[in-house]
Amino acid sequence: MTGWRATKALAAFEFKRDWLGLLFTAAFALYVGAIISTLIDESFEAGGSTRYLGFMKDWLYTFTIPVFGCAMNRTVFAYWRGDIFTKRLAHWRTMPIPVERMASARMLLAMAAMAASGATFFVSQYLMAPTLRDRIAPGEWAATAIAWLCYGLIVNAVYLYLETGFNGKIYVKAYTAVCILLGLIAVAAAWSGANIFDEVLRAAAANPVLVPAGAAVLAAAAIYGMRRAIVRRMRSRSYTF
Repeated sequence: MTGWRATKALAAFEFKRDWLGLLFTAAFALYVGAIISTLIDESFEAGGSTRYLGFMKDWLYTFTIPVFGCAMNRTVFAYWRGDIFTKRLAHWRTMPIPVERMASARMLLAMAAMAASGATFFVSQYLMAPTLRDRIAPGEWAATAIAWLCYGLIVNAVYLYLETGFNGKIYVKAYTAVCILLGLIAVAAAWSGANIFDEVLRAAAANPVLVPAGAAVLAAAAIYGMRRAIVRRMRSRSYTF
């Protein structure tokens, strides 16, 4: 099986395996969206973000949005001990499926999950935050959402490279390092008096076409480049476990 047909078939197979985990991811997106909607309204009502509110919004956004491309299931929590995904890839490699299709299917599923959970995340915030609705038009919020989801796709592509290219322990260590780095970025922004969320919202509201379009171009380039890197890594990595 080759080409787009193989990509769709493999992605559909993975969806059937992970649909419950993807549902949990959407529920997590709804939960975090409800929390952040309160923080956003508090910021508007206070006339701006305090360092604490700015840090919380930035950290929750930068940390959680990339996770929307993942399925929250037992497989995720068994990476360290069981090296589950290496075993799955080793099984796939015994089949007549090109490595390129494996990489494409994994990225296609991640993009679909990001779109579904991301929509849940941003729609829930807009519905639950009356002050946000008063200040920001639906089109401006949609532009903001697209920009952030493109960021999520870029970081998630890095996670996919680590997931498919290395064993479970290395993946968990690298994932943890990325999470710590994102937290440090949020701390640095709050310490300097800047606020990533507010800046993205302001830029998207002022340029509701240019900002999401530019973010989409960056995300497409990152996904294309990371897919090529994933294919190279999958061909050269060890599948022993």
